[in-house]
Amino acid sequence: MKRIQAAHFKGIINKLSAGEVILLSGTIYSARDAALNLLEKEKVFPKFLNGSIIFHAGPTEVNNKGFLSCGPTTSSRMDRYLEMLFENDVLATVGKGERDILVHKKFRRIYLTAIGGCGAIYGRKITELKSVMYEKLGSESIFKMKIEHFPLIVAIDVKGNSIY
Repeated sequence: MKRIQAAHFKGIINKLSAGEVILLSGTIYSARDAALNLLEKEKVFPKFLNGSIIFHAGPTEVNNKGFLSCGPTTSSRMDRYLEMLFENDVLATVGKGERDILVHKKFRRIYLTAIGGCGAIYGRKITELKSVMYEKLGSESIFKMKIEHFPLIVAIDVKGNSIY
């Protein structure tokens, strides 16, 4: 199991293979349907997402300590936004379920899968949380998340190999 810092992800993306288990630490962002739709409609892509990893987190309650639970959502709904994300240098997405392999291969990007049903475990791996865009969306706003030892599986690697 590889321990990976999000800040160093760009340098190792080509070395990761489908099926590898990693523990990811550092800063990532959450974004899902509502926020991605607004980014697409407004044709505005914030610079802070360039070179980032985006977690498609399921909606959940947020309190003053952060997410009460933070599990992955089914990511195939977000496939329509993959080209926009990858054209703006997003390095990887995190979620659950199958994704569009061809888009990942075309842009040489990674899809990491989180384990569904483990939202409470993932929620405890978040050490800092701040809504940074579209706050009106509540738990579906874009959050900056600092994570520690987030367990993930490389589901699609840059060559288009997939665990699915």
